[in-house]
Amino acid sequence: MFALAAFTTLALSAVSAVSGLVVPRASKPTTYAEGYLEPYNTYHTRYMAIQCYNKHSTPFFDACCHPLLATETLEANRAPECNPANQVSSSASSTQPAPTASDDGDCDEEPTSTAAPAPSSTHSATFFYQKGNQGACGHFNSDDALIAAMDKDRYGYDGNASPLCGKQVEITNTKNGKKVTVTVADDCPTCNNGNSIDLSVGAFTQIATKDDGEVPISWRFL
Repeated sequence: MFALAAFTTLALSAVSAVSGLVVPRASKPTTYAEGYLEPYNTYHTRYMAIQCYNKHSTPFFDACCHPLLATETLEANRAPECNPANQVSSSASSTQPAPTASDDGDCDEEPTSTAAPAPSSTHSATFFYQKGNQGACGHFNSDDALIAAMDKDRYGYDGNASPLCGKQVEITNTKNGKKVTVTVADDCPTCNNGNSIDLSVGAFTQIATKDDGEVPISWRFL
């Protein structure tokens, strides 16, 4: 669902098995926390301008390719290289990859996998608001429910019920050691990668504060 992204996601964090590149979705995902994060159009435009779609799993992506909080500014809260105005344009390098027939245009794609990472492998967690929406697993949940959305490529089934639905996942905030056990209830089209997880507000605040927006985690299926 979202990432701050990353990331913040309030979410929000977030690689295509077909093309090796990623293409951000032009329309705002329903899980994007508009209001808490910068406007999605602003984020999407910057994401494209600095070519985040082919910089996954790099320090640049971690530093520059997550949404700003609504209270942040690009100049004050990001490194100079994150500002499109400081990017050197190149017709050879600025070509956006076109989605293939099997690429649905999401911004963060990973090769499909259902295996959890080793507990020592650290990734990120963001959070999202339910907003009365039904999760991909087919259920309506409150923001207090201890649930999670898995990266869409790990989840599979393109917004429908997945074999991961109902599975429990133990998540550890590697910065403070706090843990929470959640139930998979949705997919996350905006997660950073296949090992990032979008949490309900209730689950996220068990291991961090909403002001944190995005935190490093390790996780495992129970």
